[in-house]
Amino acid sequence: MLQFVREVPIRIVIQGALSSRRGFLFHLAAGFSHDIDSLSGMSVNLMFVDEWLWKLKKDLEKDPFISSRESFNHAFAEIMAVTRLNLTQKAAELGVTLSSLTFREERGWSFSWNSAQAPEEMTFQYKHYIESIPKEGTFDLVRVAFDWERVQGCEADYQHEGFLLLKPLANKDSEDLRAELAKCLGHRLSSGSRVQNIEIEYLGENYKLTL
Repeated sequence: MLQFVREVPIRIVIQGALSSRRGFLFHLAAGFSHDIDSLSGMSVNLMFVDEWLWKLKKDLEKDPFISSRESFNHAFAEIMAVTRLNLTQKAAELGVTLSSLTFREERGWSFSWNSAQAPEEMTFQYKHYIESIPKEGTFDLVRVAFDWERVQGCEADYQHEGFLLLKPLANKDSEDLRAELAKCLGHRLSSGSRVQNIEIEYLGENYKLTL
């Protein structure tokens, strides 16, 4: 079974409930899987896959998405559902399986889905920066990425929720910061959404770990 990913940039405008209007530049990475033909040694003609993505791009960019609430989570879920249905149907025509979708916004955050999740499930990732101040020596700038497992209907601002988790942890040394972040793993909101994974990257030391 061969797995491959193709990517396309997509510009999407979302109209909020209170007349707010936001534009997002996403890089959509679509993952597919397919058996390799034993005779030709080939899997799928990638020209077909690229054509699917560019047609999808035109459809998504055509009109603004309307969000019924000021939170755009509902609109993101609709964008994901439209994309998943479109590419699943296209792929099925060639016997290909859609295995993953990731919308990575140019400003650093993303939302994604993979075939191990239910159709209504999504993962949001937001990255934050915090200073780690050791008792001795120099500080390090730490990038913390929270992966939020979104349950259907949740309108929480995951970026803000991440800020709330990090606020009490400012200026802790490396060991204390890691220990406190470990306590955040599995943190659950009232909606049922939870912190699924936490990635900690010490930028000055070029060192990364995942909790």
